[in-house]
Amino acid sequence: MFTPLARRAFLPVAILAAVASRLCAQVTELPQTVAPGKVLVRMDGLSLGFDRSPVPGTNFTALGLGSTVLSAGLTESFDLQVGATLFLRQTYDFGGRTDSRSGLGDLRFRVKWTCWRDAALGAALALMPYVKVPSNTGGVGNKKLEGGLIVPWAMTIPGGVTAGAMFQWAEVRNDSDRGYDSQWKITGAVQRRLTSVLSLYGEGIVTALSTGISNWTGTIGGGALLRVTKSIELDYELQRGVNRRATDWTHVFRGNWEW
Repeated sequence: MFTPLARRAFLPVAILAAVASRLCAQVTELPQTVAPGKVLVRMDGLSLGFDRSPVPGTNFTALGLGSTVLSAGLTESFDLQVGATLFLRQTYDFGGRTDSRSGLGDLRFRVKWTCWRDAALGAALALMPYVKVPSNTGGVGNKKLEGGLIVPWAMTIPGGVTAGAMFQWAEVRNDSDRGYDSQWKITGAVQRRLTSVLSLYGEGIVTALSTGISNWTGTIGGGALLRVTKSIELDYELQRGVNRRATDWTHVFRGNWEW
């Protein structure tokens, strides 16, 4: 067991664990839904996050394998999504001690409704209510029901550029396990198509908690999309934390497959 001092130093790292357990490429969601009768599989083959705490000798590593979201198109404006991380490992090193936990991640259920479109602008807006069901194993989650609302927006710009933004509100279990805190996330992304098969993108992410103005994290990142076939796309993103509460470096490799 950690000493009281160790536990106080350990708290910021524990917060990072909750953030890193949701590692994914292109955090900014698109407002477009999957076509009716079609199914889209997004799988993060590898999500790897590294963080070195300001406390000497304290490090955090998160590894996710097979983090998958399955989306099924219901109508032109609705799709149904279910997601889970098939394997998640979180490792904390503090003062020569190591606490490593691994297991299955939580189930996530989402509905996307594209509630506004403007064909002239090439713009769209969607509402995505979601719920996280505590189905994790191995102590990699908090065993509590959580949920919220995602609001993504995107617009095409001449020159093969797409601009997007996303707002997310969530109710998450607090560290004392006595209730819930509100969490807000704002992201922005720009993607440029270079060729018919290759696109580059960059995005920024800011997350804040209702527990105080200092409890925020910021991340910037960039990546590339490679279209292998008409239905298969590969995605790599490198993310860098911009403050101490954010994970220092995150690497994500993803595959998108639609049929």
